[in-house]
Amino acid sequence: MSTAEASDVAAPVRSPRLFPLYLTPFEEYMLWDDRVDYPMTFIVKMEFDGDIDREAIENALPLALKRHPLLQAIVSPAKGNRDCWVAAPEPDVKISWGKLGEPLELPHGESIDLRTEIGLRVWIRTGEGRSVIITQFHHATCDGIGAYQMLGDWLWYYAKLVGEPVEAPLPDFDPLHLRMRVKASYNIERYRGDDGKIDFDRSEAYKLAIQTMQSLASKRDKKPTPAPETIEPLFPGLCDFEFDKLRFKKLRHVAEARGQSTNELLIQQLLVSLNTWNAAQGDQHRGQFCIMMPMDLREADTRLTTAANLVTYALIRRKRSECVDTPVLVDSLSQELLKLKHTRHTTQFMNVMAFLVKLPTWLKRGFAGRRRLATAIVSNTGDPTKRFSVSFPSEKGMLKAGNLRMTDINGVPPMRHGTRLTISVFTYRRVLKICLRCDPKKFTVAESRDFLNHYVASIEGLLEDA
Repeated sequence: MSTAEASDVAAPVRSPRLFPLYLTPFEEYMLWDDRVDYPMTFIVKMEFDGDIDREAIENALPLALKRHPLLQAIVSPAKGNRDCWVAAPEPDVKISWGKLGEPLELPHGESIDLRTEIGLRVWIRTGEGRSVIITQFHHATCDGIGAYQMLGDWLWYYAKLVGEPVEAPLPDFDPLHLRMRVKASYNIERYRGDDGKIDFDRSEAYKLAIQTMQSLASKRDKKPTPAPETIEPLFPGLCDFEFDKLRFKKLRHVAEARGQSTNELLIQQLLVSLNTWNAAQGDQHRGQFCIMMPMDLREADTRLTTAANLVTYALIRRKRSECVDTPVLVDSLSQELLKLKHTRHTTQFMNVMAFLVKLPTWLKRGFAGRRRLATAIVSNTGDPTKRFSVSFPSEKGMLKAGNLRMTDINGVPPMRHGTRLTISVFTYRRVLKICLRCDPKKFTVAESRDFLNHYVASIEGLLEDA
């Protein structure tokens, strides 16, 4: 199928002009919190069996991006001289090609300046019958689910262009539906009390603005020496561990026997591991650990089929003395996470965002630039392929797109300034994978793997005890 023929399929509904488009409070926060040395970007990595058809994948990308306007936009003053999304003068993405295992080049560093470039970068590495696609997204443009929607569309068009189309058509979409993301992710009316005033959580604002959570201890905290050279590149610098389907099944059964979900068990053991790791590094401070956890805000009537941010954060805090495997920790986490499922549209984090939108820009940036809101960021992604807009055929339990068979998909959330650990949990091919990255300014890739092994050992310990 030609590029022209493919572009006629699943075209967007004709609508009036979309841009300029106001930023939502969450998108603004992603810009306030952006730093050159700690960019508000995240990684998604897809691995395949098969050789990518270079012409087809390059032609498929702009077709997919037409369905995702925010990934072809930059930020610039527009309506009322406020920062808005506007159409980028150069919306095309240039794919960086290389051989499998070749480091990813970053001529201008990890940071993406949304005022001059769109929020997407792409690298493709091929060789020995395998292909890897690495993508970097700026979080102001979309959340993880939005990124997966775009990647699924890209693979759909690729399958069309190599002559092995996916039976299910891409859903139509109206770009103007992007305007509903403000109400879907941030509705100030939810925070108004009976007197009509915004019910502002001053206690939470104090915690966010003043309290500093403990960090993941590093060997360089006491001896600030440059990180030694490592064989592995520091970008994206991902480490991962996979529980095969039998161990994953046992993990689910162990969690159930303890009265937990798998996610609750993983969060609990992360808190325990943070405590024991820091103690092993000689850190005896009495403080709090905090896990920042993204939560999806999509509902049946707000399931946009275009990349956007419909997400909030939950902040799970525990004193170090509480971070031990006890029934008290098990019960408190279960109750807290259950409550969050029902109150995710009015989390304390979004309550503070509701207040911040009224402050001057310099105060917002000062708040966002705080050193450490959390010890770790943890995203339980589930199966990312289930977030694609259509279902792809499978082969041997793996997604098939044209001549490619997806063997793996992973990535990590952004690395915030002061937060030294970012983790994603994936389920794909009936296995569970933990993927993490530690602050490359404080940890080598080998040291990051040491922490991953420490965390996995604490989980395996529960399995062995069972």
